[in-house]
Amino acid sequence: MSIFHLAIPSHDLALSKEFYVNSFGAIVGREYGHYVIFNFFGHQVVAHLDESGVSKEVKMYPRHYGLILENKDDFDRIYNLCKKTNAPFFEELFERYQNMAGWHFSFFVSDPSNNLIELKYYVNRDDIFN
Repeated sequence: MSIFHLAIPSHDLALSKEFYVNSFGAIVGREYGHYVIFNFFGHQVVAHLDESGVSKEVKMYPRHYGLILENKDDFDRIYNLCKKTNAPFFEELFERYQNMAGWHFSFFVSDPSNNLIELKYYVNRDDIFN
């Protein structure tokens, strides 16, 4: 498997660490004063300190990132963990395209630096790229 790498801005690395570890179970890897690396479900997410500040306006488009979970139990577990840790939900759990091509469940949370993260579960795995 190839590992996806994503770099995101952070206005406070300590808050980013707390959020990603507590709300998603991410594992902290290498850290320096200006960035921290997370193992985010087997992928590398790097929070870079952004001294210029982060956007106060949280928008879903054009920029968000996320993960497609392979089974509904894992999706539900992450959703419940986000609820338990009071992760800030940008968009609560919803179901899209019920009984149609692309049928999936999804929710969005916002990290402390207003990076939006979408978690999805597709009822039919073949619909992920179709």
